[in-house]
Amino acid sequence: SKLAGERLAMTLGSMYGGITSFVVLRIGWCQPGENLPNTLCAAGSPPEFLLETEDSNATNNGGMSEGDAKDEIWFKQMWLSNRDYLRYFEAAIDLDVPTVESDTSASQEMQHVHRHVRKGFVLVNAMSANRDAKWNLDETKRLLGVVSQDDSLA
Repeated sequence: SKLAGERLAMTLGSMYGGITSFVVLRIGWCQPGENLPNTLCAAGSPPEFLLETEDSNATNNGGMSEGDAKDEIWFKQMWLSNRDYLRYFEAAIDLDVPTVESDTSASQEMQHVHRHVRKGFVLVNAMSANRDAKWNLDETKRLLGVVSQDDSLA
């Protein structure tokens, strides 16, 4: 469904870029509530949001399985803090998205920033600056002007 939403936004942007535009943020992992790195776990939610059976399984195992350890690292690498989340959204709202296909230098400059910049449409990754993350935020920083502040592994 995420891909379908991205494609719909890209299509509508190309059709109606002079009237409306879309900024798609590929959000990493956010937890409900305070969203603290120390509550990230293999289940993907802080303990107070886990179902009783999930919580008791984690407690009764006496430790983490290899698969759970990999899942926990995965969540920590794509974590997006509440502070960084807000900064990305504020920048997305103010972003000057190209509204026409053009050969102007400004449009060409924007095209080099990220491969997902088109008429009426911009798509960028939105995660915190987590050590060893697999997602590149360089284009996001250049386009949105946001440098993530937090690191789940710090």
